[in-house]
Amino acid sequence: MLSKMQKIWFWIFGAMFVVPEILWSPLVNLIYDIFQNSNNVKTLRPNFLTNPNNIYILLYIIFFQFIGVLGTTIITIKSKLNLIPKIFLVATMTILLLVNGFILYLVFALRNGIGF
Repeated sequence: MLSKMQKIWFWIFGAMFVVPEILWSPLVNLIYDIFQNSNNVKTLRPNFLTNPNNIYILLYIIFFQFIGVLGTTIITIKSKLNLIPKIFLVATMTILLLVNGFILYLVFALRNGIGF
């Protein structure tokens, strides 16, 4: 199982991902926008992060979430859980980490707009 310090850090890192996702849904909004028809894109849940003037705040929040998922994944790997739940949690967290990293890269690369 987890020690008391690992539990505390697990919940801190988990909150670093979950709280911004509940408040503003930056990852869900961006993934929803990517999979839409490019002729008529609608935001799933409009908020201040969808405004182009707030791109650096969005970048900071997605980076904050990335650190939260990374920390949670590391603590899960180091924990002494049973094999089946540990494999399921690590696989889920790794997929979430890859998606979050991809969205972080896209937001960072396109922060100045699309142009040559």
